Amino acid sequence: MTQDLKYLCSYGELTVPGTTPTGPLADDFTLNSPVGVHADSYGRLWVCDTGNSRLLVFSADLSTLLHVIEGPGEATPDAPRLLMPFHVCPHPTYQIMFCTDMGHGRVVAFAYDEHEVWFDFAFGEGDKDYLPLSDPNGVTVVRERDGFDYIYVCDEFFHTADDLASRVVKFTLKGEYVSQFRHVGGPGVTHELLWPQGIASDSNGNLYIANTGHYEILKISTDWPIVDEVVQAPHDTVMLHQHGKPTGIGKFNVMRSVCVIGDRVFVPGHIENAIAIYNLEGEQVTVVSGLLPLWNHSIEPVHSVSDFVYGALEDVVFVGPYQICAADGEPDVYFISEPFASSVIKVRIPRIKGEEDALLIESVGHRRDDQNRLRETSQFNCMTSVIGFKRERRTVPREAVAGSWFDQWASVTTSVYKYWYDQFLTATGIDPLARMVGTSLNIDSGNWCMKTFNTESDPYHQLQDMMRGFFVPGDLAMDVYYPHTPPLGQICPGTPIVFVTNFNMCTVAMYQFNPAGYLINYGVPFGREGIGGEGTLKAPQGIAVNSRGEIYIADSLNNRISMWQIQPTGYVAFRKNFRWESDNDFTPCDIAIDDQDRLFVCDQFNNCVRVFDREGNSLWSYGTLGYCDDVDVDYEKFMLPASVCIDGDRLIVNDLVNRALKVFRIGEKTLTYETGISVFKKYPDAGGVWMPYFIYADKGRLYVPDTTFNVVNVFRYGAAEAASEPIAA
Repeated sequence: MTQDLKYLCSYGELTVPGTTPTGPLADDFTLNSPVGVHADSYGRLWVCDTGNSRLLVFSADLSTLLHVIEGPGEATPDAPRLLMPFHVCPHPTYQIMFCTDMGHGRVVAFAYDEHEVWFDFAFGEGDKDYLPLSDPNGVTVVRERDGFDYIYVCDEFFHTADDLASRVVKFTLKGEYVSQFRHVGGPGVTHELLWPQGIASDSNGNLYIANTGHYEILKISTDWPIVDEVVQAPHDTVMLHQHGKPTGIGKFNVMRSVCVIGDRVFVPGHIENAIAIYNLEGEQVTVVSGLLPLWNHSIEPVHSVSDFVYGALEDVVFVGPYQICAADGEPDVYFISEPFASSVIKVRIPRIKGEEDALLIESVGHRRDDQNRLRETSQFNCMTSVIGFKRERRTVPREAVAGSWFDQWASVTTSVYKYWYDQFLTATGIDPLARMVGTSLNIDSGNWCMKTFNTESDPYHQLQDMMRGFFVPGDLAMDVYYPHTPPLGQICPGTPIVFVTNFNMCTVAMYQFNPAGYLINYGVPFGREGIGGEGTLKAPQGIAVNSRGEIYIADSLNNRISMWQIQPTGYVAFRKNFRWESDNDFTPCDIAIDDQDRLFVCDQFNNCVRVFDREGNSLWSYGTLGYCDDVDVDYEKFMLPASVCIDGDRLIVNDLVNRALKVFRIGEKTLTYETGISVFKKYPDAGGVWMPYFIYADKGRLYVPDTTFNVVNVFRYGAAEAASEPIAA
């Protein structure tokens, strides 16, 4: 009988409710993927510390934590505590702050005065007039022509069986339903709302919507009528900006938010790590491209070469700016949330035309990392991938070398060296494999390092890091290659080589093990940045290596798979590029290889899994576009599948937008669903997942790194039913 997919435990540090004191900020105070920010009528800053599922209220200078809001309060003890609060918006005159509580499908109104904050009421649960909020994200309060104020909420993943469009819902200030719309029409093109995240409004009664799924900002007047859930524009719909064709979750220039401050419209993120500023008519005024260097803290300790890079860039550029609000009473001063960096910054942006720089004033949220001592857990920041070392690995002898004389010389040389090395191991008893057994490598992308955990211990402990080579910021995905014949220059024959893609540098780095069991660089990175052409990569994501040393890379922004081959000399040679049936709209994100050397590729924006043979010939496809409301019924429906991995004859899919993990049996020409689990709207310490990325499975255990909750969740299935289960850390 098949064992259901079941949550086991997590590793990665989580903030326990009730443990954060108010008062002057501690030196090691951190945030966890903060999203929404807004100042209240006293100038204090409210921050949605989304990854920690709480609201924080800081003094205007960010030096003091005034309030920690983790639930509705003592007056409503039965109400659940916050789960993924996303945006906050104050009422313009009353002392009320509205907060979208995505995990519970509601909007919570908190009242406040100069000294206290308390729960007032919540709404969005639905009634006879409308369906409950599904995933409330952006929220704004706007005064309309009738003189009344209304609340508009982006319901990001709302859909019905016959219409995948999302919606924006209109409420009174008391939370009473008024109306909703799912499309914006007019004489021109009709715009479908797809995953709208941000919403803002101006003093003229206009709404600005970050329609994230279509990479556009829409401007809509609240005077326009709504007929059958379609806004009726009297002229071509004003589209403030459109970025163009979506290019994958790994690309940062996605419009997730829009903010209106006075007569300026701020669009963070549609230009990578920058903020575009428009006037209310949609004319671009300027682009704020980054921050002038200004240290606002003591020098960080340096433990590796990459720490110099981290420290130098920490205050130089925006790192995925998300939400912006004005600092009360301080002209040209703004607060900006940076979820990727887990920080909130206070900056000055001069109001002049032309390219801009911003001046950093202050920040809150120190680097989520503690390298001064070993920890039982780790403060991850943007965890992107996990991989382990398998004791049993099928290897296929490499075909006889028929290359150049240099390749043949390399094979002979390594054979002689391996014989000597085996004798050395026997004589000394040194076993570099010992450190690898039961361990996992974890790319902590936001902290720009690789961390090591013992994935078989109970509980999970962070180990002394294996990495001794140079780790480059931008490293993203990994795979492990077990060479049958050691390539030239491998110090410890019989140990694996680790391949790591770098999204920013558009290269792939290689690491080998030294006799002490540490990872050091092997050779030089291969690949170079470029659009089109042989041997070029653009935003490489997933990677897989078969037993023949053939390397396959999801060359995401080139819309293709890039195939390479590691040679006996250790040199990696480009072989070919290929696509799914030569489809230019092919959007690979991740790759897994089965025991027949077939490639299983998640074609992200085509919402399916494509299957190729090892030479890149298209074989068959599985899956279709759709929401997965019941994982056991809608298992063939995918929404932006982000990652795949293989464990024996099982394929596991990370179905990103559906926040579902699905396990299939691999057949000759199809997949057969076995089990699955929905992992959204749960607390991370109960198996909840927000933004999972490159997953890894071995012997019935599935490791799911979450880039925003900043934990690795571990599940078991199938063959693991007889295995001992670790106690949750």
